[in-house]
Amino acid sequence: MEDEKIIELSFQRNEEAIGQMQEKYGGLCRSVIKRVLNDDRDTEECASDTFLRAWNAIPPDRPKSLKAYLAKIARNLAIDKYSYNTAAGRSSALTEAFEELDFCICDLSGGPEDSIDEQAFRSFINGFLREQTQDARVYFIRRYWYGESIREIADACGAGQEKVKSSLFRTRNKLHDSIKREGFMI
Repeated sequence: MEDEKIIELSFQRNEEAIGQMQEKYGGLCRSVIKRVLNDDRDTEECASDTFLRAWNAIPPDRPKSLKAYLAKIARNLAIDKYSYNTAAGRSSALTEAFEELDFCICDLSGGPEDSIDEQAFRSFINGFLREQTQDARVYFIRRYWYGESIREIADACGAGQEKVKSSLFRTRNKLHDSIKREGFMI
């Protein structure tokens, strides 16, 4: 079923929309979640919650890309679950990727006045990535959004692991310099 039809079913509050979302994007959502969580039960719980969250958000939301919309919900739920599960300790494939970005991510966890900064930072990151080469953009997103290992990225992109590592290193350094130049707090 086409995404527009699924969204339209959601607007009509037809529960078939949930089944169609699960059928079409269940595998994608589980894959995104599995990159953050190692537990099959947590993965299934987050996948179910993804479709429930989408059902509750559409309407009023009308996503341009249902696939991206669901992947984002799945990833956010997985990160929330990961944070809950590892409040006292750390152990995840994503931990390593996030630690690589520690030196160039600003802290926006303050109060309401920071919501403007968060929006500006999101726009900044999107603009920064648009300025990068196609390969650099793909490696960066696969590593820091999807949490893929260097080997997985290299295999998927037909590149050597050293090329991927070097590209990520250069992109992180460019990001760090751009963040400093734009005046975002680090």
